[in-house]
Amino acid sequence: MIYMDLEKIYRERGIPNKYILTLVISARARQLSERKDAKSDEKYISKAVEDVQKGRISYRIVDPNPPENEAAAQ
Repeated sequence: MIYMDLEKIYRERGIPNKYILTLVISARARQLSERKDAKSDEKYISKAVEDVQKGRISYRIVDPNPPENEAAAQ
């Protein structure tokens, strides 16, 4: 197993905490595993961490309950 400093990654990428980093990495790993050209010997988690570390992945947090004034504007 390759050692990866997750604290360093989430600080450098501006991710608020390690729990959100985990969600971002797991979502990316799922994307990679569901590709039609996916190889069975790929390490999806390692590739997902690498993608986040190198800034290839962006994320956003969507509030399921927006404030009243924003909901009315849409």
